[in-house]
Amino acid sequence: MPAPPARRAGSPGPTEGRQAADPVPGHEVERFRPGGVAHALISGLAEAALASVLLGLSLQTGSEGTAASLAAASLLWAVLAAYSLAAAALRARVWAAELDDDGVVLCRLGGSRRWRYGQLSAVEIGRGRTRLVDRDGRAHRVRAVRGPAQAHRFRARVLARATAAAGPAPTDTAPAAPTGIHGREKGSE
Repeated sequence: MPAPPARRAGSPGPTEGRQAADPVPGHEVERFRPGGVAHALISGLAEAALASVLLGLSLQTGSEGTAASLAAASLLWAVLAAYSLAAAALRARVWAAELDDDGVVLCRLGGSRRWRYGQLSAVEIGRGRTRLVDRDGRAHRVRAVRGPAQAHRFRARVLARATAAAGPAPTDTAPAAPTGIHGREKGSE
């Protein structure tokens, strides 16, 4: 098998139209992905198989009432299969959160959105959801983070990067007003 052609300097590579994974040496981009792709995919395929079996049984049965019930159950399982397969596709290809030296990028179905660390006031974790809260008080769901362990790791990384981006603390002895991002749990206020 021949080796792939060498990339010329200045030619568009596989990251054309996207930000490279490591744009500047030494500056790392951290990516958070939701996981659960295989589970959602297997669930969707099993639900689709069940829907097709129920549809086949509804076509073979002689009773109209039984056929209607099996067709309705088949339709229900087909809708659940479509939902699970769509969730698997979104988890695998769309939903992501990226942290770099400048801010947080949330990739969603409608596109991606960047918030600089100075535009954020908190990272909330509660009720099974992780949210970025901007200075206006609006919460933005981070779908790329699933589960409490990943949510706490995401919050810790955002806080660490925001602190690093803010620079060294002032050396004066007067207490400063809190201006950084604060992590908070829902229900602990």
